[in-house]
Amino acid sequence: MTSLSRETRQKQLVEWEAKLQKRQTLLGDKGLDATRIAHDIGVRELKSKVKESQVRLQAIDAAEKLTAELAVMKAERLTKPKEEAPKAKKAAKPRAAAEVKPAEKKKK
Repeated sequence: MTSLSRETRQKQLVEWEAKLQKRQTLLGDKGLDATRIAHDIGVRELKSKVKESQVRLQAIDAAEKLTAELAVMKAERLTKPKEEAPKAKKAAKPRAAAEVKPAEKKKK
């Protein structure tokens, strides 16, 4: 159930939390103590799903924050007047034959 949208992840988070609460209540009604409930496989699985959804929501928040910051930077850059482009570099001078270093001889 992976999704990149915030709304879907929030719905999933609410769903996982409700299932977790229901499972814990069911086990509590059966007379299990808190440590046995915490070690229940179903409870552990649901807790991991909740945590996964929370982490994904944090990642979505971070991505949206970065996108907003980049949009602000782009707007600032577009509002600034364009600076003059630096003048074209002078053409590179061809090297004279005397400047070229001879290749070293390989040692045997």
